[in-house]
Amino acid sequence: MRGGFELSLTCKRIIEELNKLAPVELAEEWDNVGLIIGDPQQSINKVLICLDVTTDVVDYAIEQKVDMIISHHPLIFSSIKRIVYGEWKSNLIYRLIESHISLYSAHTNLDYAKSGVNWSLARALKLENIRNAGYMKRIPSPGIHLEHEEYYSLAKTGILKPPLKLTDFIEHVKQALNVDHVRFVGKAEDLRNKEISKVMVFSGSFDEDILHYVNQEIDIIVTGDLKHHTAIEMLEKGICALDAGHFSTENIIVPVLAKMLKEKFPELDVIGKFDAIKPFILC
Repeated sequence: MRGGFELSLTCKRIIEELNKLAPVELAEEWDNVGLIIGDPQQSINKVLICLDVTTDVVDYAIEQKVDMIISHHPLIFSSIKRIVYGEWKSNLIYRLIESHISLYSAHTNLDYAKSGVNWSLARALKLENIRNAGYMKRIPSPGIHLEHEEYYSLAKTGILKPPLKLTDFIEHVKQALNVDHVRFVGKAEDLRNKEISKVMVFSGSFDEDILHYVNQEIDIIVTGDLKHHTAIEMLEKGICALDAGHFSTENIIVPVLAKMLKEKFPELDVIGKFDAIKPFILC
């Protein structure tokens, strides 16, 4: 309760809507999604959307009198054996509970979702004809035949219209994701001659297993957190890639989630933490 009156919109109702977008069944087994901290019956008036739950985010949430934080990355991944004030993660948990702020996280389930992180990345790059790519997941639905069930994937592919020269596409990605630098995997002649039309996107940390699904039709992969040995494999196989960073390929979901919630719940005050702190500084 805030402001002396009770609100009808509950944490549970917001979660129900989030689960329609990104069903928790899509999350990887190692992941920790859903309501992390809070009361499902809590009345919610103000929501903050963010990528990571940091001290800066919690400070801002308390300052703005937020009732609920919705993050992409979970604050808690594995079991916690103790909460001791003075340790950074314990401090955040303690402060959220003390301030009656619920915390919900949609992570790999939101990566898989049809209008989730990878879909939003494809849209940010102005790709058309966006399709699932790579390994698929499905959610069994009682009474629905297997061939009619919906399938979900992490990677997406799309078509860039009109095609761009690789050097122009690199500038296009940097502008779309608001980054000053990207890492390119490919040959020097690709920078001079290659034209980009069909693009694969894989936000966050690139999964090398996706390489099994890359064919000659894919002109380039836009992703983040490419490892050295994965980049070597790509180079040997003639696969071009742009590493735009984990943060920049996923932070694009913040305004998408904020817009979706505001449209669904006009009475809800929704704010996005778009200026989240990036963990790396280019020197």
